[in-house]
Amino acid sequence: MNSSLSRIIIIARNTLTEAIRRKVLSVLLIFAVVLVGSSVNISQLATPGLDSAGLFDEQIKFVKDFGCGAIGFFGAAIAILSVAQLIPEELEKRTVYTILAKPVRRSDFLFGKFFGVILLLGLCVSLMSLAFAGALYWQQVRGIAVTDSIYNVTPGGPPLSPDAQNAYDHEVARIVSQVQDPQLIKAIALLFAKLVMTAAIALLISTFATSSIFTIITTLMVYLIGHLEGVARDVWLARGAETTLWESGLLSFISLLIPDMNSFTIVDEILAGNPVPLFHTVNLLGYAGVYLIVLLALSELMFRQREL
Repeated sequence: MNSSLSRIIIIARNTLTEAIRRKVLSVLLIFAVVLVGSSVNISQLATPGLDSAGLFDEQIKFVKDFGCGAIGFFGAAIAILSVAQLIPEELEKRTVYTILAKPVRRSDFLFGKFFGVILLLGLCVSLMSLAFAGALYWQQVRGIAVTDSIYNVTPGGPPLSPDAQNAYDHEVARIVSQVQDPQLIKAIALLFAKLVMTAAIALLISTFATSSIFTIITTLMVYLIGHLEGVARDVWLARGAETTLWESGLLSFISLLIPDMNSFTIVDEILAGNPVPLFHTVNLLGYAGVYLIVLLALSELMFRQREL
């Protein structure tokens, strides 16, 4: 058990090193970090005229929405591209034969490669989250600075009247509470769980696919269906009695086969001011964990039966 774990760790570390060296993934990550970090400037273009009023609600919401959306989009691109190249690249370079000729089981090779991608995703999400936090903090600094100018608050200046001081404190507290929202941690955690599931789906497809392009396109289709699944379910449920048995069966089959990706995006609830219960977050993480175990088991089974 310990030797198998050590082999998985070594393969995962090498996979992470190789992934970091790929120019495409590096360019994607750099572009994502820069885009997330510049979301403050983009928010000013999207919501002009708010600076003069000192009301940053819409701009802060824009930064939150834009930041979470960018992390999800670029994270999914990195997950799909990195996993799609794992097995085909090893087969093309014929390095898989060299590795498997050693006392390395196929499951060790497969899981090592996958956990190397998970490390890569963790690194990418961490860097994008830091840029996201920096953008939110800069938005907070700007908001407080504009509020200071509105209320004529200057270091060493005359004190405000009690009413003005209360209004000023209220404005500053509102800006700080919107920026330092602990629910964003839940949003990032669920985004990461969704990216891990996406990578696992790509891994399963790559075990029987003959090319990286097929894996990328198929995984992308599953990813999009997973986001539309909740919308289709709501539409069908709204029809009530009009829903046929065939449609209900099809929806149940799709729900069992493809995870509801859209349920892992809670930024809309955060922007609406609705609290996201911790139980809901833990429940979704547990759902992702069960789905991940099933996908890894199927991937190991398919890869073990594949002729190399």
